[in-house]
Amino acid sequence: MQIKKIGFDLDGVILDNTTFKKENYKKVYNLDFENWQLSANIIDEFVPDRDMRRKIGALASTRNFTKLLDKNCIEILNDLYNKNYELYIVSRRGLSDNGQKAAWESINELKLEKYFKEIIFCENEKDKIDAIINKDIDVFFDDRMGVIEGILGKTRISVLFDSFDLVAKNKLKVKDDIKVIKDFKGIGDLIKENE
Repeated sequence: MQIKKIGFDLDGVILDNTTFKKENYKKVYNLDFENWQLSANIIDEFVPDRDMRRKIGALASTRNFTKLLDKNCIEILNDLYNKNYELYIVSRRGLSDNGQKAAWESINELKLEKYFKEIIFCENEKDKIDAIINKDIDVFFDDRMGVIEGILGKTRISVLFDSFDLVAKNKLKVKDDIKVIKDFKGIGDLIKENE
């Protein structure tokens, strides 16, 4: 089965949102963290207070981020686009109009829209999983384990985007059938292997 549709999460895959979270934990709560400690899959260990996580998460969800997470992002997106793959963004930034507006500002400022056939904003993880499955996306890259586990077996390849290399450092456990990639070079290599 040939790969035709490739999907990406926005925050934590394309855009760097952990630097903002790190700065705001310091500013709001006077807490110092390293970026990796604020990764979606392990933040509970370092910030057990759910209200604190929600407050900083709410700030981040309505923020315009203009720093790409990976220096090779544009090069790989351009390569995939030029090879006529259908590219999608599926993001949980749909909970508020402000969140969507900020996401669009980021996308426009970084000139990302031209690469994507469709950009979809969802209100929650279930809606996001449903959108990925309903769009029949072949390969999806997300930094949240819950999303990857939700689409496992429903996409051709489900990939945990682990930019902090937490799996290799034994800070995060994954099921054997989940692929793990830490950067956009790895994304390009994975797609080439499956062409």
